[in-house]
Amino acid sequence: MEMNVVQRQTQGLAMTARMQAALRILQMSHLDLVAHLAEQALENPCLEVSLPEGLPPLPSGTAAARPDPDWDPVAALEGEKPSLYAHVGRQIALAFPQPAAQRVALAFVETLEPTGWLGASVETVARDVGVPVAVAEAVLGRLQQLEPAGLFARNLAECLKLQAADKGLLTWELSVILDNLGMLAEGRIEELADLCDGTPADVRAALVSIRGLDPKPGLAFSMPEQPVQPPDLRLVRGEEGWQVELNRSILPTLRVTAGPGSAGDAAARAWLSSAQSRARWLVRAVERRQATLLLTAAFLVRHQDAFIEAGPAALRPLSTEEAAAELGLHPSTISRAVAHRMIETPRGTLPLKAFFSRAFTPGSGADGPSQDALIALVGRIVAAEDAANPLSDAEIVRRAEAEGARLARRTVAKYRDMLGIPSSYDRRKRMPEPA
Repeated sequence: MEMNVVQRQTQGLAMTARMQAALRILQMSHLDLVAHLAEQALENPCLEVSLPEGLPPLPSGTAAARPDPDWDPVAALEGEKPSLYAHVGRQIALAFPQPAAQRVALAFVETLEPTGWLGASVETVARDVGVPVAVAEAVLGRLQQLEPAGLFARNLAECLKLQAADKGLLTWELSVILDNLGMLAEGRIEELADLCDGTPADVRAALVSIRGLDPKPGLAFSMPEQPVQPPDLRLVRGEEGWQVELNRSILPTLRVTAGPGSAGDAAARAWLSSAQSRARWLVRAVERRQATLLLTAAFLVRHQDAFIEAGPAALRPLSTEEAAAELGLHPSTISRAVAHRMIETPRGTLPLKAFFSRAFTPGSGADGPSQDALIALVGRIVAAEDAANPLSDAEIVRRAEAEGARLARRTVAKYRDMLGIPSSYDRRKRMPEPA
């Protein structure tokens, strides 16, 4: 076999250490940012950081957080249930020895909800981490093999399928039934039996197996209580309409100083010059973070003003890609800017992610209704029903169509499940018996 050495020139974007640090700063919550800046001030004599008053305790494990000297770490250990994050983290360290794959796996962990389900799509995680969707799918497949079965599922059907497969119960017939849980909830046993080439008795036997599965395996673990944090932004009505402003009461004040005197020591002067350069860069990075956050929030408010006035039913389809195209930013930058950010509005304090909504019909853009608007419509129709005569999913479809929204019956069942609304049969069964 002949071997040749060939030189090839390619163009690519390499992220410098400062670019990576700037992205981390953009994604930090205000508490994480304060802790990070306090740590930097301890290391850099040319950086002064004035912390805001009334600041909640800084995250533990940082140099800026001063723990109580009497604190006993052994006594503070969780005595009952282990943490979900710690549980999967230990398994990931063994299952993903390659750093690249482990980084993708940990990105999925960040989206885990208390139920153990994923709180973000595979496409979103792949975009945020900067890997192809196929790579993210492969990592997710391995994550779904972790214990207990059912973790990292994208929906209820997938969660139950993972557990059934783990127990050796997953047959083609059971898979069909799990794919049509809406029909099962509506009591359409005979139709479901036809779909899976079985009998009503087979479906009822499968139902017994399904009831033995855990729809929310993550609840077997403890989840850390999220502290109540003040909003990052405020929305106020000005003379020219809605205006977004930073909540400066939670932001630290930064100042670059000359540092201590260095007399005639050339090495000390060079080190101080480097420290000043790092301090100035950090101040600019924080300013860019605030500017990006304001720019993104202003875009969302401008495009979703009806949502602010009327609530979720008025949400228009809006994606991070649209925001990135109009603002001249990368979609991953938009995702980082809105992650864990809250804005105070007349409708209460909302996450910025609430201003995004997928189109109900892919490709319809802003002309079609958003998925969130249709979910809100289903909830409003059910809320207005006669409690003594609950509406069937078919009737909800007809009433939605009367308001200009075309929904399939299985879509209504899915939206009911997302809203925690039982079937009409269960809603009727919960009615108190007449005296």
